[in-house]
Amino acid sequence: MAKPTPEDVFTPARPVGDDMFATREYEHLQDRVEAALREQGRQVVLFGLTGVGKTSLVGYLCRNRRIPYVRVECGPTFEAMMREALAKVVGNEEIESIESQSTEVGIGATLYGLLRGDLKAKSGTDTKFERYPVSLATAVAEAFRLKKKKVLFLDNYENLLGKHHEQETSRALVELMKSFADRAAETGTDTPKVVVAGIPAVSEALIMLDSATSRRIAQVEVPRMADAELDQILTRGEEKLGIKFEGLLRDRIIQSSDGFPYYAHMFALHCSRRAIHAGRTNVMIDDFDASLASILADCDLELRTAYEAAVETTGKVQMRKSVMEAIATLNDLEVPFKAIRESFLKLHPEYGSIDKLNFLSTSITPLKDTYRILTDSGKPKSPNNKYRFFNPLMRGYVRLRMLNETQGNLGI
Repeated sequence: MAKPTPEDVFTPARPVGDDMFATREYEHLQDRVEAALREQGRQVVLFGLTGVGKTSLVGYLCRNRRIPYVRVECGPTFEAMMREALAKVVGNEEIESIESQSTEVGIGATLYGLLRGDLKAKSGTDTKFERYPVSLATAVAEAFRLKKKKVLFLDNYENLLGKHHEQETSRALVELMKSFADRAAETGTDTPKVVVAGIPAVSEALIMLDSATSRRIAQVEVPRMADAELDQILTRGEEKLGIKFEGLLRDRIIQSSDGFPYYAHMFALHCSRRAIHAGRTNVMIDDFDASLASILADCDLELRTAYEAAVETTGKVQMRKSVMEAIATLNDLEVPFKAIRESFLKLHPEYGSIDKLNFLSTSITPLKDTYRILTDSGKPKSPNNKYRFFNPLMRGYVRLRMLNETQGNLGI
């Protein structure tokens, strides 16, 4: 077997392989998700920030616990998602054949008849299925049961945001979860279940659509990774590549990752690639510094575009840029206006005192309303109002930009 490359091992652009999965032990997260997957009739909603590893967690648990599952990306209409799920269960050819016969009674009824053994998937049959007045959701549940699939994993639920069919599809997904839960209660057997993963706000909105269904759903938050979990990523990569991340670099990667495995994989990829190319097994802090420009270029396009749009092109002190930096240097994820002023003053002591910085609100407003860099919680101008980055990955990106500029000023 050929020796793996850094690109094989560190994969920021896709879910990790099982051999690189970092055990999610913080707050017993992995145990809680596994218990929810095993509990009869319990449906699951996983919510967490983009990039914290929700997809990898579900995939790892299903594969390693031998739970047959089907993953479908959210975004299309409910019917399109269900047809994709069915195609993965019974095959594309069968679904195409069914669709050619189901104009009168619907794909749900036709598929139900097929699954019951009343029809072979051949177009042109005159078999009638009016006696199967079932919904598409019921047909999907039956297909999963008969084909022994245990989990329908609907990933990235937030992709529905802003779509013209968002409300209709969301309600259909709730009905699907309810249908799966009802079947478990009626049959008392090991019936399939639905797992939905998404960012916190939209996942909460999904649950709130039906209070009765919400009682049947295990709601599990997937937080940012703890430092020990990020360290696992580096350790497993070392073992596979036969390299060693030196202490300073290890600390830099963990701290700069800001709890996101996405960043940890990206940093480790660039640093290990540079060291191996130089013929070294020891990966050093210099590899991070020398790779910083390429790391920034590889960061998510949405981050780069939003940041560049928000930063002023002129001015000795670029106010919007400085506000972003002031927030990025704070430890708390949500910060009040007073904390932003204090942090700004540390970056720009030439302004003298905090009392002279009330004008910062004029830079915060466009960052929130025009550029969607920031969002807030609480009443405007209230002492309890707090600000945070709209995209949680932005804090880490701003910190990288600051580090890159510092290196440039030092001539590195």
